[in-house]
Amino acid sequence: MHRTSALAISLLALSIGSAAADPLKGSYGFTGTAACLVAPGHVGNENIPPPLPNPTPGVALFNSGFNSNLQPNDFQNPGNSPSASFNRSFSVEGIRTFNGDGTGTVKGTAVGVSHRPTPGPNGFPHFPPAASTADFSFSFTYVMNADGSFTATMVPSSFTETFTAGPRTGQTATVDAIPPITGMISEDGKTLIAAHVTADVETHTYSNGDVFPEICHRSRVFIKLKGGNGDKD
Repeated sequence: MHRTSALAISLLALSIGSAAADPLKGSYGFTGTAACLVAPGHVGNENIPPPLPNPTPGVALFNSGFNSNLQPNDFQNPGNSPSASFNRSFSVEGIRTFNGDGTGTVKGTAVGVSHRPTPGPNGFPHFPPAASTADFSFSFTYVMNADGSFTATMVPSSFTETFTAGPRTGQTATVDAIPPITGMISEDGKTLIAAHVTADVETHTYSNGDVFPEICHRSRVFIKLKGGNGDKD
């Protein structure tokens, strides 16, 4: 009898110790906003006909991406060689689950807008301003830092999204690696805040063959969900 009681107490202590070791364990609802500078590169001249198809589907254009000053590579002289770079912004809502073992998952919905001016109407790429909705998910790893903050990093190639409204409806997309977010935990452990602290390039690849490098800033607020303590029993 005493051995059974001692074993139960030991297991309880181990359970409490494990939970205390990872203050993030559980599920959190989140909202947030983001904006991206997209640098798809271009071929032809966006001001001179004709509109062109994508010459390298599934492969980024030769003049896409950013230089060492984080400026679009195709930006030279806007009067003579227009850049096809553009801005997009979006808001998100979803659930981030910390498994308690340094891994986790994210599922959510994004509502976005591609702002004027957008590339075109000629050359490639070319499209008008528009709004969109997409469902997304990805996996991540995380660590607690010495100062009590945490850093979460997307598992490479785990991000997928499906567009449910807008010009890309029915298309899917991937992102190679969303930059890490660094966050802080409230005193009661029920609220988190997080954001990017570096400006890193990520590549958005769409199922229609578009490949668009971009630099984004994101911020998130998380709240612990009722019953979202991460326990499996």
